[in-house]
Amino acid sequence: MKLSDCLGFGLLIGFGLWWLIFPKSVVGFYSWFHRGGVRMPNTTGFRLVGALWIILIVIVMLASFGKR
Repeated sequence: MKLSDCLGFGLLIGFGLWWLIFPKSVVGFYSWFHRGGVRMPNTTGFRLVGALWIILIVIVMLASFGKR
């Protein structure tokens, strides 16, 4: 596995961990980004999306290992 592959997967996992561990900062960022124009779900929704994102990235990473 190349260094760029590890770096890419690490950044994508970090994005999911941000959603999973710090959902209030994600809510704050998106409410600032949209200027209050959209209704935000509660923090449980953000944590669920973060966990699903991490699962998806792990599945893609394992599939890419299987092709080598």
